Amino acid sequence: MRIVDQRIMNQLFAVTDEIPVDREALQVPLVMEGEGKVARTKKGRLEITLPDTDDLGPFLASLPERLRAVG
Repeated sequence: MRIVDQRIMNQLFAVTDEIPVDREALQVPLVMEGEGKVARTKKGRLEITLPDTDDLGPFLASLPERLRAVG
């Protein structure tokens, strides 16, 4: 089980800040799971579950498209 730390959050913010997505609109579970996913919560926040992998590059590269897909 991998846990999201500040280094990983900084990698995520580097992508979301460029889009731009307000950091307050994000919800990121602390446990990394499966292939990762992006969903909208009932309260309208964007939930980004990071994949359980050492190489976040492919997921982060696809993140802007995934975020656009959930609107």
